[in-house]
Amino acid sequence: MIIQCRQCRTKFRFADDLMEGEGVWLRCSHCQHVFFQDNPQTVKPGADPVDREGLFSVEETAPARASISSGDEDDALFLANVMKSQSASDKELMPEIGKPFNEDTREDENVIAYELSAQENKKQAGKSSRKGILRVLTIAVWIVAVIVVIPAIIYIFVFPHMGDRLLKIVNQYVDIGISEPARPEIVVGQVKLQDIRQRILNNYVAGPIRIVEGTAVNQADYPISRIVIKGEVVDAYAVVLGELATYAGNVLTDEELMTLPEEEILKRLSRPEGGNNVNDKIMPNGMIPFMIVFTREPAGVIKTTVKTVGAERLL
Repeated sequence: MIIQCRQCRTKFRFADDLMEGEGVWLRCSHCQHVFFQDNPQTVKPGADPVDREGLFSVEETAPARASISSGDEDDALFLANVMKSQSASDKELMPEIGKPFNEDTREDENVIAYELSAQENKKQAGKSSRKGILRVLTIAVWIVAVIVVIPAIIYIFVFPHMGDRLLKIVNQYVDIGISEPARPEIVVGQVKLQDIRQRILNNYVAGPIRIVEGTAVNQADYPISRIVIKGEVVDAYAVVLGELATYAGNVLTDEELMTLPEEEILKRLSRPEGGNNVNDKIMPNGMIPFMIVFTREPAGVIKTTVKTVGAERLL
């Protein structure tokens, strides 16, 4: 129950099980005022509460004491002293009300509980947010690994040529330290073709094949290498019907041209270093033979043209 001091109007929380009989005498811990608190369970509705507070009031007994005759003055003083001593003894035995009751205590407790709950919710939300971010980063790392890293490893170790190409493409956008080797100087105009001739030979597998051969001469005053000769077959209207490029220095015998399959012939003519003749270093005024073989030639071929399309200068 809630009890209010009669003097300072301070409210206190009082346990119901301490209330006995018609009420109890209490002392305010705030202003030390003594007052009688009726038991709300015994007070009848509509009845005037008895003012028991004046029973032990010295101020209220003063007029009564003044009305006493002088002959009874000693008796009055004795009675007053007795009343004061009894009031003091009762005051010592009276229970003292403790901490003042605040009507906003429950609201404050609710506010504190709400703030604590809000803080816990924020902590939980922060943990959930961090977990969500970690989950997204993990998924992103796996996606990058599946799309980029794993294929790159496969290309590098399983297909080296494709891996080199992939690394070059990546190096164009992100500098990963791959520097392309210096490209050699192309000196096509320094190569002269001479003794050009052609003939038809019957291959046992591919049938009739056209053979174009000649000699390439280095007219520069420095060594060159990797000479590439390109041949074209055209019709009467100068329309190119077929073209083929081979490295100089690769020459096949007539027996090989008649017995080897088409794929093997083209393979032997495509060696950059040359076969019978070395194509890695042709000195000034040096000569090297070349051969171009057209297999499965289309109909309508009227003439054949040849030209140099590749030659590198040696430093």
